[in-house]
Amino acid sequence: MFDYEDIIDALEQGDAVLFIGPRLLVGEDGQPLERALYNALDAHNENHDLIRTFYEDDGFFLLHEESYRRRLVRQIKQFYQEEHPAASATLKKLARIPFPLIVSLNPDDLLPRAFEAESLPYHKDFYYLKHPFEDYVQGTRERPLLYGMLGDLEKRESLVLTHKDLFNYLESIFAGKSMAPELRTQIQEARTFIFLGLPFEKWYMQLLLRVLYYISKRLSGLEQYASAPMAGEPHTIFKNEFNIQFVPEAGPAFVAELYERCAEAGLLKENGGGKEQGDKAMLNQARVDIGSDKIAGGLEKAKAVLERHRPKTNELYDRLFTLQQAYNDYRKDEKIGVSDEATRTRIVHNILQLITDAENLLGL
Repeated sequence: MFDYEDIIDALEQGDAVLFIGPRLLVGEDGQPLERALYNALDAHNENHDLIRTFYEDDGFFLLHEESYRRRLVRQIKQFYQEEHPAASATLKKLARIPFPLIVSLNPDDLLPRAFEAESLPYHKDFYYLKHPFEDYVQGTRERPLLYGMLGDLEKRESLVLTHKDLFNYLESIFAGKSMAPELRTQIQEARTFIFLGLPFEKWYMQLLLRVLYYISKRLSGLEQYASAPMAGEPHTIFKNEFNIQFVPEAGPAFVAELYERCAEAGLLKENGGGKEQGDKAMLNQARVDIGSDKIAGGLEKAKAVLERHRPKTNELYDRLFTLQQAYNDYRKDEKIGVSDEATRTRIVHNILQLITDAENLLGL
């Protein structure tokens, strides 16, 4: 018998980590959303302008030219900018379940958008090969960390889309690069791991789980739950070697059941009470983050609000992008000991002014 109370206890203690993969999200036809993406990209076309080969079994692409990555990512973004009601409904439920850390293996921005739709606070971070990690913001039950394990849609070079990307990713992780040590610590200290919608039938899932075991040596002795693969029995290696217990329902059904049980236990987070109120709260929190020297987190929150109101906020969004680049440059100089405090002060002042301008523009 599967016992949801173990997971409820872990959520109450704040030591559960959720991993979500592409099989969690489905379209209106009940089929995986990733399949609709591949169809939208016309990935199976042998005469594709961008894609030389599509390895469907792995979900990876081989491009004719590396320079085509920009166009491919643009098409992926266009697909996810469309409405996907079934996927959004599942993610909105997840947003209200108090996981302090959610690790996504999906190449989309649907999860943070679900948090924004529910006017719930969050912080976002992601793997970015050969780039120094940003200031770490600890995930909490009230404001979780959403971590893109395989990159972020807004930074096309960070995405793991090809086999070469995957091998570079594994090399970087095992070398201790591209992931904040505080994130490793948060994973190491967690006691319950839940995997939803991960493609366990793919060969590289064993490698990705090895990465997780590399981060947390004691993982094999902890509680682990996973939604079953789409068809057939899950591979015995995940049952035996990785000690994963498969839950009786598929991903969306499991989320719905867990959501109801959290509601009964009084664990669900209240939504922000409306879009306008949520925007104001988000900008207020961005201002607090900036004042607390959590500049990267403050920029992300301001960015989330501006993105929701484009094209009205396009000018402010461009200003924020410039400020984000300036702050990243400052951080690089800081790491090699050539930073200028006056530059930092100017950047902080300009960010705070931008937040004020956004409030005025949006009438908050």
